[in-house]
Formats: sequence, C-alpha cells, structure tokens
Amino acid sequence: MKTIIVPTDFSNAADNALNAAKMIARKTKASIHLANFYSIPAADYSYPDISMPAEILEQIRKAAIEGIGKLSDELKAEGFSVESTIEMGMVSDEIVDLGNKINADLIVMGTTGASGIVNKIIGSNAAHVMRRTTLPIMLVPQGCVCDDFNNVVYLDQLKEDDTAVLSKLFAFGDEMGIRNIKLLNVNTGFFFQPINEHLMMQLDRAFGLEKIKLETVDGADVKEGIDHYLENHSVDLVVMSTHKKTFLERIFESSNTKEMALYSKVPLLVYHKE
Repeated sequence: MKTIIVPTDFSNAADNALNAAKMIARKTKASIHLANFYSIPAADYSYPDISMPAEILEQIRKAAIEGIGKLSDELKAEGFSVESTIEMGMVSDEIVDLGNKINADLIVMGTTGASGIVNKIIGSNAAHVMRRTTLPIMLVPQGCVCDDFNNVVYLDQLKEDDTAVLSKLFAFGDEMGIRNIKLLNVNTGFFFQPINEHLMMQLDRAFGLEKIKLETVDGADVKEGIDHYLENHSVDLVVMSTHKKTFLERIFESSNTKEMALYSKVPLLVYHKE
C-alpha cells in the first residue's frame, strides 16, 4: 500500500477516520493524502441563478487551506508522508476523481454514528463513491477507537468470483500483520447457502486452507445474524464487497427495526467486486 486518501471536513468524525488511517499508514508505510472539497451550501442549490458572493467562497477556501495546513503539519511532525488537495466541487465526485488521478490504494472516510451510517452508506457521499470507484473504502464510525485490526470478519455470499476480493483482503492482512481473518456465513435460509465443496477446493488452491477460517451464525435475517455475531465476538473490522445491486444494500433494506451493532462500533472495509 502506497497512498491513503482521507477526505476531511475537520469534524470529529473525519478526525476519527484520520486516526484509523494513521494506524494503517504506520503499519504499511503508506503516505496520507488529505482532501477537502468545499461547495456552495445545499440551500443555495434551490436557486441556481443566484451565485454565492465571491468573498464568502474565498472565506471558505481560506478556512480549508488553514485547516488542511494544520493537519498536514501535525502529521509531518509525527513522521508521516503527507500530500493534500483542496478543491471546490461535489465531495463524492471529487473523491473518485482524486483517487484515479493519484492512483490511491485506499479511501478512509468517517461516518457520524449509528443513526446516520445507513444514510452515509446508502444514498449519500460514501454510497456514490462506492458505486463509482474501484478503490477499497473504509468507513469509520465516529465512536470507534481503531488501535489495531486483530480480528477481521469477511461477510458476503461466498462464491467463486470472491477469490479476487479475498486476494486483496489477504494481501492487506499480510501488510497489516493480521493473523485472524474469518469468513462469516449467516444462515438465514434465504440469502445464504452452505459453502459447497467445489468452492472450498477453489479457496484451498488459491490461498491454502490455513487461511480459510469459516464461521456460520444463524439469524432470522442477515442484520440479526451480524448483530448476534458482533455482540458475542471480538471484531475489529468488518469487510464486505459491493457491485450494482449490492449485498450491502440488501442488508440495509431488509429491516429498520434494530440498529446493527456494526453501525456504531466497527469500521467497515468495502471492496469493489469486478
């Protein structure tokens, strides 16, 4: 890993994401690329013919430069390699373009907590970024303290085309020194099917059985199964994959009766599945 993008609006949530990025950068020797994208406040989009006064835009730009400069100085003082970008534009579009431009390896974004993360993932900046980029994205809840990723769980409908994503995950694990990566199968009788013998043979050939640690948990639905697992196991990072009508979206659409534990406690690393 060479470059980690950390978008920031200087909020507590963004600062927490930066702390997670710092932990990753220390272990992988990656550089941190700070990014701030400012735009006209949402209320003004209702009146496209009315432009924001130039002096207000300049104030916003100067505040962004000052904030990014302060963060950069702090990171450099801690020994990190730091670059930065400040642009006017839509956050989700600019993050994707920046990732492509600098050939980044990971985007680390903060979320605002339990009640907000569904909106953050489905239908907001992170959702738009996930749908448009092929880069891995890590979403860090505001209340999460990321000291290390000792226990990692990969959650998806395991199929033969998962080997590419698992290869990226295991490579990340090797860089980070992670020794405990589990593949979680939530048995609802609907979304998930038992992992077949042919797939196990394929995973064995690709990675070796010593890396394939399977666990199954029962649940009335996927959200309940995940909650149950996270409440009863020590998990530092949940990993999923996304493409088109994603498994991730189906989980969030399945129920609104209970907040999933991972929303407010555990970072979520999302890989793009080709």
